[in-house]
Amino acid sequence: MSTPAPEWEEVAAAWRTAEEPVDLAPLRRVLAAQRRRLVAVVMIESALVLAFAWLSWLVAHDGVEAWEATWLATLWGFTIVTIAFAWWNRRGTWRSFGASVEGYVHLARLRARRARRALAFACGLLVAEVVAVVAQLVWFGHASGPEGLVVGSLLVAAIAVVAGWCWLAARRLRDELALLDELSR
Repeated sequence: MSTPAPEWEEVAAAWRTAEEPVDLAPLRRVLAAQRRRLVAVVMIESALVLAFAWLSWLVAHDGVEAWEATWLATLWGFTIVTIAFAWWNRRGTWRSFGASVEGYVHLARLRARRARRALAFACGLLVAEVVAVVAQLVWFGHASGPEGLVVGSLLVAAIAVVAGWCWLAARRLRDELALLDELSR
């Protein structure tokens, strides 16, 4: 999502102190690393969608009860919304804006804004998923008993993990934007 500070600081220091044209090889390395990270994220997301498809097949291959149909509709509804958001949010972030640090700063700011939007989306998505899961548990009478306890524990764990990820990502974005502001001066 963002460039590690040591890599960025190396490029920024070379740009600030240069009186002649700057060697663009370090900048190209940073951009290539970012592109590789974006490709890795897309590959992980694709693997997750394939896992959902396999899980859906496991659930549906011997017939579907009402609660399973509801669960599958919820799973694929959230998956489609998430894929559409990710596709829309990443537009324009795959290419660099020229072979200069100014172009990179522009791209880095764009990616940071998109990352902030993704954080807000992830938090909203988690809230919507928790509401949907709890509503389904209550609707189908599984809120109490062992199923409710297991699912409730998983929801609490998911909330903790997503909250921690959001906090770390927001901190990393804040630090990156501060570095970009310093470079822009």
